[in-house]
Formats: sequence, C-alpha cells, structure tokens
Amino acid sequence: MILIPRSTFLTAALSLAISIAILLTGDSQSPTGNGVARANPVESAPNTPPNRRILYNFDGDSCFYTRAGFKHPVALNVEDVKRLIDEIAYEDSQVDTMLLCLNAATMYYPTKVGTMRGALTPRDQRAEKWPRREQQRVENIERFFAQGIDPFALMFSEARQHGLEVLITFRMNDAHGNEFLRTKFWEENPAYQLPDGALDFSHKAVRDHVFALIEEVTRRYDTDGLELDFNRFPTFFRESEPHELRIEKINALVKRVRELLNKLGKERDKRLVLGARIPSNYGATPPTYETSLAIGCDPAAWARNGWVDFLVVAEFVLQRYDLPIAPWKKQITQVPIYGSIECAEPGGLENRLTPAKYRRAARHLWDDGADGIYLFNFFTPREHGENSHEPPFEVLGDLGDRQTLKQ
Repeated sequence: MILIPRSTFLTAALSLAISIAILLTGDSQSPTGNGVARANPVESAPNTPPNRRILYNFDGDSCFYTRAGFKHPVALNVEDVKRLIDEIAYEDSQVDTMLLCLNAATMYYPTKVGTMRGALTPRDQRAEKWPRREQQRVENIERFFAQGIDPFALMFSEARQHGLEVLITFRMNDAHGNEFLRTKFWEENPAYQLPDGALDFSHKAVRDHVFALIEEVTRRYDTDGLELDFNRFPTFFRESEPHELRIEKINALVKRVRELLNKLGKERDKRLVLGARIPSNYGATPPTYETSLAIGCDPAAWARNGWVDFLVVAEFVLQRYDLPIAPWKKQITQVPIYGSIECAEPGGLENRLTPAKYRRAARHLWDDGADGIYLFNFFTPREHGENSHEPPFEVLGDLGDRQTLKQ
C-alpha cells in the first residue's frame, strides 16, 4: 500500500529552522517572549475533547536508530525523522494524536534539571558498556543537536503540519535499569532509591524533582499538552508506605501538574491537555481501579477534580484480549477513556501482533466501551536485527473506527 502524506512538507532549510523554533520555547525574541506568535486568548477551562480515534505513542528510542528497510542500527537525517510522521499520518490514517516520550529516568535532550541519557558514561567507555543500537542512537541525537536541530521539536512540528494533536508523554518512574539510563539524582541519593533506577515517591524531594523535570520539558516544547505515564513503571513506593498516604502524595502531584499546565496555557493563550496512563498490575491481574489504588493512583479523583482530560487503560507490555474498559467507564464518567493495544503476546518474536490480532484487540476495546484506541510500542518490530520486519501500518487506517474495522 502506498502511504500518501496528508500535506506537503516544508523542505527548505529556512522553513525547517522556523518550524523547530516554533516548538522550542524561551529562545525567541517574539513579542510573547517564548517563541510563538499568539492568537486570541483561550481560558484555561475544559473544552470539547478532540476526536482521538487513534493515539500513537513514540517512545523516543528505537525510532532514532532504526528506519524502514534496515535490519541494523543506522545513521539518520532530517528526512528520516520526518518520515516517522509520514508513516503514521498518511491519507486515510485514523491517527489523530501523536505522543512522544522524552524521558526514561534520564532526559533525552540537553537538560539543566536532570541527566541527559548516556551522560554519565565516559565517551571512551560507550562501546564497552552499551549495545550497538544505543551507541548509534546517541550518535544520531548528538549529531542533530550539534547541527542546531532538535529532532524532537522536528517531530512535533511535522505532526502538527499533518493536522495531529501533539503531546509529550512523560514516564513517571522508569525502571529499565540500563547503564545508559543512570541519573545523577538517583546515584547521589541512596535513601530515595528503588531498584533499577526508580525512585521512592514517599519523599517530597523526589516528587519535587519529578515535577521540576515535568516543568522543564513542558516549557521547552510548545505542544498541545502532556500525558503522565504511570504505567512505566507502576511502582512508586516501598511496601511499608500506607496506601492512603500513597494516594494523597500522588494526587497532590497530579494536581500540581494540572496547575502548571493551567499557568503555561495562559501564557500561550490555549488550554493544555493533561492525560494519564493508568498503572497496570505488571500483568498479574487485569488493571482495575482497586489495583490502581493499591499502587497509589486514584484516576477517578483526577477526573472528578478536573485535573485530567483523558485516561488510558493499558496492560504492562504484553497484549491481553480481555483488557477491562467497561468497569472503568462505569467508575469514571467525566473524561474519555482509551484502551491500549500492546505490540506482542507472551512468548518470542513470533508472537508480535499481526494485523488480524491488532484488529481483534481493537474490536474488544470498542465493544467494551473504549472512546478510542491507544497504540504502544507499535514500531518495535524494527528493533530485532535480522529478525526485524515492518510494523503493520495499514491497520492505522481502520482500528480507530468501529465501522471501518467491520469491513
């Protein structure tokens, strides 16, 4: 199938520079002082939610060392980054929202608050400590920034030109534990440590640090809003922390983020969206309101208090075809609830989802009351060397609509 872009791209160097500048705040001499010409003011009050048929999550990882037609890590250029958006926003695609992850314990851009990914590893030790794909990813990112190009701002800009809503997705407590994801804050504060680079949110200093990271990234990139990903990873406290204190502390943090977005929204004359991926139970049981409360997250309170604009129910990494949406819809009526499809069933590479399996998963979600489809790790078939293959982009043309899915 030929994938046709929704609109003509800006290819001239000057146009590229302008596009990126619009997405980066704080460096322009525009009258508003943050790089964006403003239209009429928009009050920071709930508005009619957009029609999010498919929400597509980029993790900011393998998309920066892989590309179509290659089975090994490869150097990327500006056109390769633009092509990432072409692939999901072709004519007849039902993707309406693009989310881009800019952190996993570390931050993916030059940060003043946290640690940039890979920064704690001396350059002469990378080959010894990192897999080749991470070496290539960091080389690509460093080259872009050295050329004065922010590749993440470029992705946001391209997605907007294709008519997509663009959101930052922020991993609240990543615990992959890779050497290149080590942070200075974690290493210098043993009392705050959970395993594999995660942090203990019982400490005010931890919550303040996470908030500072959120504030930095939302001020740096002028997007349509932010998603808090509580499912990467769904552990925030030691077992000894009482459940009521867990909920109180996470609620206060979510409220604080909403207030931040309200403030930024007034500065930018628009309402900024706040969404959240609800924590799963690591696959031990289906994600329920009760399992979320036990972890410390009360998404019903977030919706009831007007702090969030949408919620996502998701499993942890592996696909299940009985993901419960109806109980969540009964519990929470104030905001849309989207159902997530993961990229693979339990087992080996042969269990990556096929187009038929994606459609099976989507049918269940729609039948159980989902307000839209959320895709997580859709791009990962490109990550497996000689066993790599192309993601089934054709399903982006039908998963987001009950009627096209039936055809």
